[in-house]
This record gives sequence, C-alpha cells and structure tokens, in this order.
Amino acid sequence: MSIKGIKNLSYLMWAMAAMACIASCSGKKETVGDTQPASAVVETEQEPVDTIAETPKPQKLWFSDAKAAIDYMKESGDWDKYQKGILPQMAEDELSYATKLLNNSHDGFIVVDKYRMKVVRFNRFGEEVATFGMACARNYGTKHEKPDNRTPEGFFSVRKVHDSTEWQFIDDDGVKSDKKGEFGPRFIRLNIPGWYSIGIHGTCAPWSIGGRRSHGCIRVTNENIMKLVEMVDSGMPVIVSPGKKDMAVNLEEGYEIPSVSTVPGQKAPRLSEAAKKQALANREKNKNKPDTISAAPVDTLPKEEVKNIEDIKEKVEIQPDTVPNSDGGQEGI
Repeated sequence: MSIKGIKNLSYLMWAMAAMACIASCSGKKETVGDTQPASAVVETEQEPVDTIAETPKPQKLWFSDAKAAIDYMKESGDWDKYQKGILPQMAEDELSYATKLLNNSHDGFIVVDKYRMKVVRFNRFGEEVATFGMACARNYGTKHEKPDNRTPEGFFSVRKVHDSTEWQFIDDDGVKSDKKGEFGPRFIRLNIPGWYSIGIHGTCAPWSIGGRRSHGCIRVTNENIMKLVEMVDSGMPVIVSPGKKDMAVNLEEGYEIPSVSTVPGQKAPRLSEAAKKQALANREKNKNKPDTISAAPVDTLPKEEVKNIEDIKEKVEIQPDTVPNSDGGQEGI
C-alpha cells in the first residue's frame, strides 16, 4: 500500500473513532441489528425486581347449577373417583355444600348423618373411607339454646382435638359428675358459631350408640374416636345433616337446614308432602304462642388459635364441660 493510501486509512479510522465518541457523549446508543451492547446501557431509576415469584392463590370454583359442577368433576381427570362417591348427587341435592367441598383443601371431610345415625369420613372425592355408628342429641331439630338438648345442623369444620381422658361432665344446673372419662379419650371440638362445647367424642356408655341420648354432642365408641382422630385435622369440613324428624321440627319452627345423602347415588332424605303440610300447619297454629326459642348466644370467649392434630399430645388445662359459653352453660355429653 502506498504512503497516500496509508494516510487515507488512518484518517478513516480517526473519523470513525471521533463519531463514536460524539455518539457516546450525546447519549445515543449504537446498536447492531436488535442487539444493544452492554456499553450502551443507560442507568434509569427503576425499582428492584423481586426474583422470588409469589405463589398464586388458587381460584375459587363457582358453579351456576348442578350440571356445571358435575361437568367439572367429569373433566377433572378424576371422574372415576368422583362417580364412586357422594359429590355428584350432593351437587343436585345441595349445590352450595358440594361447591364448598370441591373447593376443599383438606384430604377429606366428615358427614354426621342424623338420618342414618352414622359418622362418615370421606376422602376429597366423596368416597367413603370409614363409617362409625353414633348417638346424638335426644331432641329433634337444630340447636337454638343451651338447654334444648339438640345437635346443631349445618356446614361446620373441625376446630381442635383434645385429650379428654380426665374430663368430667357438668349438667345445666352446674352439678359436676364424680366420674371421669364420660367424654371418652378424645374430643373433636367443632367450629360452630355460637357453640363452643359441641364436638364428636367417645363415651362411657357404648350401649347408647345408635340412639338419641346426648345433650348436644355426637358420641362414638372409644375405640372409634381413636380411629377418627387419626383421620381429621383442623379446618376439615364437617356437615351435620338432619334426619326427616329433624327437618319436620325445623320447618315447623321456620328453619330449613339442608340434608345430604351419605350413600353414593342415593338422593338426600326429604319430607313427604303430607309431612310438610303438617309441619306448616303446626307453624301456623303456633304463631300466636309465646316464642320459646331464643337465638344462639354469641361466643364471647377469646378465639383460640386453630392448631393441628398434634394438639392431642398437649396437656389439657381447660375442659369443654367447665369452659362456659357466653351464657355460662355447656352442652354436655
């Protein structure tokens, strides 16, 4: 290359360097195609990016009708399990209950069936896991006041499991029994608005199972309560479903508590038209009588933290029969 050519090349290289310097000083960025070189990055005021992704909350299921709920079960990939259980029929009988159970985050749920007098543990698909005979309150209908000797009905949940081995029963007059262990070895306290002392527990009277004998709680045998506590955890749904006589009393008093079936494919128990007419006639007849049913008391006790099944290992310092509701009473065994 001639000396003149070398001079021209040097001038060209100097000119390119000068242009790059001017572009850099003016804030312009050189790019090649769609790629921006690191040297061209301009600092801006930006909030730091959180590299820990937040776990999205699962969207709640909602269904316009029973068909939509059943279609969801069919398309879930677990229809073979759902169709063996009680949820498809429950969707037709009581969609609100079925919807709650399809949103259930626990591995199952319990139904206290006052029609069959059974406590049934189901898995999350509504398939039966275990069934235990039970006794419940001696009077029919859902609970309204402390001394009415009724078992509350509706959709509830497990609150806590207690070791009840040493508990003693206190009646509505405040008289404490001398006998310990009347609640059996374990007490599954239910989370029922207004009623702190209702639960599923063992019993010192196994011969009472199958009958209407208690003050409000649900009894199973001591052997079965020890099995059941291994199948529950805090927050697990519990449905207390009325029988036909309960439904008649409820309707007469102006209440309609849903009932569900604990037998797959079998419709929930319903009152006959004649029974409905009789209940409504009784309601009309009693309209002018003094109201003897008072509203359930508001539980003013401090809300205890919901803990899991390990709580059965802790020392129990309070007993359900000695811990009062806001009205100073308790529900008994």
